[in-house]
Amino acid sequence: MLFQDAFINRIALLIIAFAPTSLHGEENAEKPLERYTPTVRLIERCMPAVASIQTFTQSGTPGVFNVGVGSASVIHSSGYLITNNHVVSGIANGNVVFPGMQPLPFRVIAGISSEDMALIKVEAGKRLAVLPIGRSNDLMLGEPVLVIGNPVGLNHSVSTGIISGLNRAAATGGAFLPWLVQTSAAVSGGNSGGPLINALGYQIGIITSKRLDSENINFAIAADRIREVFSRLIAAELRYGFRLGIEIDMYQSNAQVKSVTRDSPGERAGIQSGDVITKFGKIEVSNGFDFHIALIDLKPGDKPEVQIRRGEKQVTLHPEIGVLEVREPIADNGMVPGIRFQGYTGNWDRLPDFDRLTPASTGHVDIPTENAFTTEDKENYGLKFSGFIKVPTEGLYVFSTSSDDGSRLSIGNEVIVDNDGLHGVMSNSGLIRLKAGLHPIIITFFEQGGAEKLEVSYEGPGIKKQVIPKEAYFMREERPE
Repeated sequence: MLFQDAFINRIALLIIAFAPTSLHGEENAEKPLERYTPTVRLIERCMPAVASIQTFTQSGTPGVFNVGVGSASVIHSSGYLITNNHVVSGIANGNVVFPGMQPLPFRVIAGISSEDMALIKVEAGKRLAVLPIGRSNDLMLGEPVLVIGNPVGLNHSVSTGIISGLNRAAATGGAFLPWLVQTSAAVSGGNSGGPLINALGYQIGIITSKRLDSENINFAIAADRIREVFSRLIAAELRYGFRLGIEIDMYQSNAQVKSVTRDSPGERAGIQSGDVITKFGKIEVSNGFDFHIALIDLKPGDKPEVQIRRGEKQVTLHPEIGVLEVREPIADNGMVPGIRFQGYTGNWDRLPDFDRLTPASTGHVDIPTENAFTTEDKENYGLKFSGFIKVPTEGLYVFSTSSDDGSRLSIGNEVIVDNDGLHGVMSNSGLIRLKAGLHPIIITFFEQGGAEKLEVSYEGPGIKKQVIPKEAYFMREERPE
């Protein structure tokens, strides 16, 4: 089979082929303790939990593949790794390489393009070292950081630097990412998906992009953003069609139950808010990441053993996993293409209840944008779009809005995307499981001042992330009375 090797990959092979086995034949010589600096010890501790990624994607020519490189870090010893979605999206296959191990194939468990995060799984035949995910709420400008990755295909390369900026925002591929950490540590193509590590050996970010027009301005998805998004990334109940009804506080260092949905299998089993889950099924649970990983491949009717610490007590429960209720599509009788809008004027800091206001304009458009209705100066106005969206296949769908200022998207009575508030262009996303057919959709948007934008996207079974096309929108045909 032929592969289109990038020039950088050929360079990497030459380096490996001609690298000396040791300098001056002293590979096994005892090294002075002074050389074992804190940085050296940190690298030795973290290196086993970082993997280099090689991917193969269709080139358009039969039998010829494009080669890509990236990085990932282990977040669960059973073989789950976190990386960037743009590293593994749309690939034909790929493998990961750990230090001292042969390449291992991986499969993609889940990905969210709007957050540029993905979870992959390898079968290593043994427990893997884990790089724990820390917090990013207390990061300090100037504190030292370490990057381990696969720049231009050079496996397990290391660079050091400092945190040089906080709360940055940048675009990468199809995603607009807020709350990024800026670092001066050297980053090149192939570092994407790898960890940004602090002096304590905690992962405080996922390397995602760099400024190509400048030096040493590189960005990582902040650890707290990883924590916030992780449950949506896995979306186990939606992905596998079951219902448990437990929310874990992802900002805690353990797996503490934040809330339990009323009349859910979790509540019926006796799980309570404040409980700390220590084991779920066969998986020992130390934190919220472990809990969500334990839900992967769960099925309705399963009765996993759940061990809980409740105060000073140890409790064992066996919830019976329920079936996820999926909304039914509506009949497509009397539908025509398009989506209706109502335009409003007003000055708001957050989305108002448009139903309590009198519209200044009404009509219909092919797709919802900020230009369906506007004021003369394109400031202080709002829009409400209502109609139906048609999805071709049953499955998990990710809806996204990118807006300046606030926006919200609902399917039926359920808010899927909440991107409200005064802000520059910012994206947010949400997931829902839908049956094939038509479903009611409402999109609201407001603009106070400055630039204005509204873009609505989706991805799902057989659909790569894209602006929702006009062919997917429908509205009821107006009939004369």
